[in-house]
Amino acid sequence: MTWPVIIKSGPNLYQTLATVKFDHYGTQTRQEIFICDDWITGFEWAKSNGHNLALFINSGTIIKDWPQFRVLINKYPHNGLIAHLLWKPNTTTLYLDDQCWLIDINQFEVDDFTATSVTYPCPIRSEQNLHDDYTPLWVRPSTGTIKHTTTHFGQGLIARQLSNNRPIVNWNNTMRDLKSYVYNDKLDLELFRDYNDMAENQLWIFNNEPVIIIKKPCLVTPGSGLSWMLNITDPATRELHIVDISQTQIKFCQALWQSWNGQDYGTFVWKFIQDNCLIHYEVDNTLLTPLERLQLKNKTKFINYVNLTFNKLISNDFAQHWQQAQQTKQINFYNTSLISWVIDNTTVNYDHIWESNIFDYKWTLLHTTPEQYIQYRLKLK
Repeated sequence: MTWPVIIKSGPNLYQTLATVKFDHYGTQTRQEIFICDDWITGFEWAKSNGHNLALFINSGTIIKDWPQFRVLINKYPHNGLIAHLLWKPNTTTLYLDDQCWLIDINQFEVDDFTATSVTYPCPIRSEQNLHDDYTPLWVRPSTGTIKHTTTHFGQGLIARQLSNNRPIVNWNNTMRDLKSYVYNDKLDLELFRDYNDMAENQLWIFNNEPVIIIKKPCLVTPGSGLSWMLNITDPATRELHIVDISQTQIKFCQALWQSWNGQDYGTFVWKFIQDNCLIHYEVDNTLLTPLERLQLKNKTKFINYVNLTFNKLISNDFAQHWQQAQQTKQINFYNTSLISWVIDNTTVNYDHIWESNIFDYKWTLLHTTPEQYIQYRLKLK
């Protein structure tokens, strides 16, 4: 079952995107996402695009394991409305927290978002609460009618659902355990400690996007793959500033620049991996089967594979240009984020920044605020 995620913009948009676009370890989920400034726009988009179901998420909502969350939603029993349902004791009205809610698009109308007063069957609630005394497992319509002005989010949706003689269910504790919310605009990065540790110690042997030869004198670039190597060996480039969040990638680039002769890349990479006891390294070939990846644990197969891939990407005289560059050109290394480096830089005059895919990378989304992104773009201008 496929359905889109509609995210409402807010201060923590990037952090929410990071946890929907990528799984726990940073692999893209391919989830369809629509970003909007208000819920009505998101609802109308889903309706006009023929979607039956849609999950609405407010910026600041963090999903800890998106693939698992999606699977559970597809199995979740409901009648068209799941939400953080709130009904406080000694009150007659209930409402929804808009952190995260799922609806059957065809069961609701735009008017449900704008209603200033609502009339619907008197609701009754489950005796049990998920926590405290204001989070019923469900509510359903009963006899009698209630009418009131709207004071909280979702009361128009609730009215429509109960008027259609359908119950409303709350998110159960299994789903709640997979979610959190950024309160006070500060993300708890401890939630992503294992991912951050991996990303900050990752080795990218090749690039996972096309390599571009910039042909400018002074470049700023991440250290992943072969891009920086092919650029520093180009006659037009005289100086590189390699900026990367992975301390392992920086160490690898330094080792190549200081001691490699430009030949037998596979053996150099293998030795670096073994000497540094690396666990997180990537050859960047999505077509490899699990068996082929397992076979690359063998030294000979690994070296042959890396050299074969490397030799397809370089010119025959690469080693000569590499050794010449080592004698005549300059590279500086920085273990930090490219965005922070650009914002803070006051001394380096560069001609071009190769951004690679850092703006579509889980680590960047988790660690970057919209304000920093704006600062970055302004600095480039």
